[in-house]
Amino acid sequence: MKKLLLICLLLFIASPAIGQTKLYDSVFINAKDPVAYDEFIKEHYAKIHKERVKRGYLLQWDVWKVVDTPQEDFTHMVTYIYDIEKYPNQGTKAYEMVGMSQHQWLTIQEKVNSIRDRIGQAKWSDLGNGMVRKKGMDYLPNIMVLNMIHAKEGSWGTYEKEELKRTAKIPANSARVGWSFHRRIGEYGDDILFTHLTIDWFDSYKSYLQNWYFEAQDRQENDFDWNELRQLKKMVVLEKFISSTD
Repeated sequence: MKKLLLICLLLFIASPAIGQTKLYDSVFINAKDPVAYDEFIKEHYAKIHKERVKRGYLLQWDVWKVVDTPQEDFTHMVTYIYDIEKYPNQGTKAYEMVGMSQHQWLTIQEKVNSIRDRIGQAKWSDLGNGMVRKKGMDYLPNIMVLNMIHAKEGSWGTYEKEELKRTAKIPANSARVGWSFHRRIGEYGDDILFTHLTIDWFDSYKSYLQNWYFEAQDRQENDFDWNELRQLKKMVVLEKFISSTD
């Protein structure tokens, strides 16, 4: 079954009709000293990765910080966005792009390793052909709500079609300004936390909170039941810390 899923995934990525050109590579970080780690990001990593974007090795580079949920096992999420056709073809060492020697780079890495742990990494593809945007939204919002989802085996096609169909556009009166949909690459099975991601985008944490102020209603007998297709494993709210788009 795993081999079949992998073959289907490769065919999906290879299909030009879907527009699969972006590869998202995210690293989950637990900073023991968040303030010191933030300084490392601004002083060193931001300069290096913005230069990589400038030279065309990266499409985008972002750092997000977990908001208001200290119980999470990570504090930051660093995301690298590549053009799949160019990954990974970088010849020059990243640190050399900003005039840094290997010794300087190793010293920085030794220091940063003492204040943070890399606890996970995941790659994913774009299923929504880009972000579904509220009219007038042409920027990277400040808040993302990361929904980690495990689709039931044998129901991936139906699940993906339902997600795309039910979020084809963002209503003008919605607090949400955007929505993205992704499929995880490379790891499958019941022991994997998530197979898919949806991201709800908001302009501010306040607007995210306001989104929850609605009149609750019971589900009708003939209403669509998401539990038949997937399980929501984790929902994490993150705030943009720094981005190459800024």
